[in-house]
Amino acid sequence: MAGLVYFLSGLLEGVNFQTQTPLPILTLPYGSYRATSYRASSDVYVFRNIRFAQPPVGNLRWAKPAPPVKNDTLHDGSYGPKCVQAAVYGVNLVGPGNASPAGAAVNQFLGGIPVPLFTGGTEDCLFLDLYVPGKALRKPSLKLPVAVWIYGGAYAFGSKDTLQPELPFYDGSGMVGQSNNDMIFVAMNYRVGAFGFMAGTEMERDGLPNAGLWDQRAAFQWVRDYISLVGGDPGHVTAMGESAGAGSIIHHLVAEGGKLDPLFSKAILQSPAFQPMWDRDGSVQDTFEDFAALAGCTGKGLTCLRAADTAMLAKANTALNQKQTPGSFAVGPTADGSYIRQLPVLELSLGKFWPVESLILSHVADESSLFVSGAVQTDAQFSSFLEAVFPNYTVAAGINNKVEAFYPPLAGNKKSKYASQSARVAAFLRESCFTCNLRYLTEAVGDNKVWSMQYSVFPGTHGTDLIPTFFSTSFTSDTFLDDLALLMVPVLGALVAGISAGMQSYFASYITTGNPNTNRKIFNIPPTVQWNHPSTKTGGDNIAGVVDVGNWGFGTVSDTQNQKQPCDFWREFSAAATALGGYAPPGEVVSQGMVKISGDDASARYKGGNPS
Repeated sequence: MAGLVYFLSGLLEGVNFQTQTPLPILTLPYGSYRATSYRASSDVYVFRNIRFAQPPVGNLRWAKPAPPVKNDTLHDGSYGPKCVQAAVYGVNLVGPGNASPAGAAVNQFLGGIPVPLFTGGTEDCLFLDLYVPGKALRKPSLKLPVAVWIYGGAYAFGSKDTLQPELPFYDGSGMVGQSNNDMIFVAMNYRVGAFGFMAGTEMERDGLPNAGLWDQRAAFQWVRDYISLVGGDPGHVTAMGESAGAGSIIHHLVAEGGKLDPLFSKAILQSPAFQPMWDRDGSVQDTFEDFAALAGCTGKGLTCLRAADTAMLAKANTALNQKQTPGSFAVGPTADGSYIRQLPVLELSLGKFWPVESLILSHVADESSLFVSGAVQTDAQFSSFLEAVFPNYTVAAGINNKVEAFYPPLAGNKKSKYASQSARVAAFLRESCFTCNLRYLTEAVGDNKVWSMQYSVFPGTHGTDLIPTFFSTSFTSDTFLDDLALLMVPVLGALVAGISAGMQSYFASYITTGNPNTNRKIFNIPPTVQWNHPSTKTGGDNIAGVVDVGNWGFGTVSDTQNQKQPCDFWREFSAAATALGGYAPPGEVVSQGMVKISGDDASARYKGGNPS
């Protein structure tokens, strides 16, 4: 392939590929980008670190991403740092051992050890990567389907190329290969932590809440504008994300009450996660003021923060996370009265979401244990934990008491279903922040537009499904291949590869055809199964007809992780807390029986936020 000359005419004036050997150059209105590598064995070109927005610094901090400034330098893809990072405080590193006081203490110690993965980064980070089959460059009229990846990381850390070059996260070559090179894969960066998800009334007035979501939208807009230049179809885009990435996709679906085109037509959501945050004028604003104080801007607002030194802001971002009660989060997608009018479950219940073609929804067998620190050892500590997670007015109204009753205390309670406080916290976190999101989407979109999956390969904890999603025999890192050979005996390695091939074939088939069964690997080891739509009506409290990816292969189960009763409880909780705070959009208040609210009080503090 070396020496082959490419010339692709652009569909936009002044945008095209120029003749170049051995690697092609993508010329955009604002700059030129040379492909960084070509993988001959898989016929895939990789373009790294294409800028899609200006550095969000100075007055562009907590503002919408601005289009890149024209730069005549030929970019080779070597520059493209991750965004400023911070670790999540209180992650469970000792497994079930955290249920004991000694285990909780050990976990706290381990959690304080610095990990390079969660540090560093710069504000100049809004870049994306492309994985493009050679045939798309040779014949752009093919108009291949596109998958756009949004990484997870608790809205606090992560990047488009996390752990590369040692591990293939998030290298798209495996998925492209499973599609028979009939798709293009895109991975983006977006602002995280306080830089990307600071909110509150002051941010609504002077800045931009949910800036990280706007970064993601800017990347999708880049795909719509320019993906045709590498043979992609801008009208055939699948959003794909895990954890915070999948939770972000939910927020894009309900943006502006479902009236704003999310710039994708279907989506794959793996373990969508976010902590409900809605108290814009209370606890959310308090977090803004706390961050400002940590950055040396007490009482000086956004003007001071935009003028502050990056290092000071990064230090404040880390300190803000470290102050959090373990198992809770400082920032994340937040209701702002405009882009995100109210909590997604409420918008979905009202039918206020963009009419997507279909969805793939998946979760792991154990979503929440990773976030249970073990610090909660008594019923009183569980009560204090709830008070730290939810605003004070829910305590005064008795809503928190209803949560405690739904997750019954252990002391003197023979009917309590929990073996330990850690198990109690795990159930609370799983249902309030993780798996019920999947039921809400299924009920809103409809069983016939959804395919549901559970990933239960040992250990089945949050994030472990990323291994088969991005496993790739064509990944170029010698370190990765060496590590794989050392860590896995041949039989286990073959099984991982087989499960990965099966999962990826489902996903690639869905991306390219809209149905995970059309091009799935039937004659696979282990073999895949026909993936039918789930049923929320025949499974009782469970969702029936869910494909399970287990230790030894693929099957079908009745899903117990997102049962109707707890999910209905959290829908009612969200409606009650939103209405009690006065944050419900006028005329669109979701009914609930948890608290009594009179007149127009449910919308008393709904101001409409910062208009888009």
